[in-house]
Amino acid sequence: MFTLVSDRSRYFRVKRGQSAAEIEAQLKTPVNGAAFAGRILKVADGDFKLYSAKVGDTYRTVALKFNADEEELKKINGSKPVYPTCKLFVPIN
Repeated sequence: MFTLVSDRSRYFRVKRGQSAAEIEAQLKTPVNGAAFAGRILKVADGDFKLYSAKVGDTYRTVALKFNADEEELKKINGSKPVYPTCKLFVPIN
């Protein structure tokens, strides 16, 4: 018989009543997609800084500010719209 061994720290099971924002705050990594009870989320690899967008910020301006790749920034944040006070995860290089 074979035993499946996995790195448990890379996965997170959503508990009843948890929101994506609560999970992001707890894990300090982005959660892409819907967070519903029982769903298993893959925790993003790497370290991230949480950035609160300012007036006039776009993915391009944030990427330039932190010397990050614009497409990677969009992917990490699920291409959600950027608006003032929006929380964005920025990879730490």
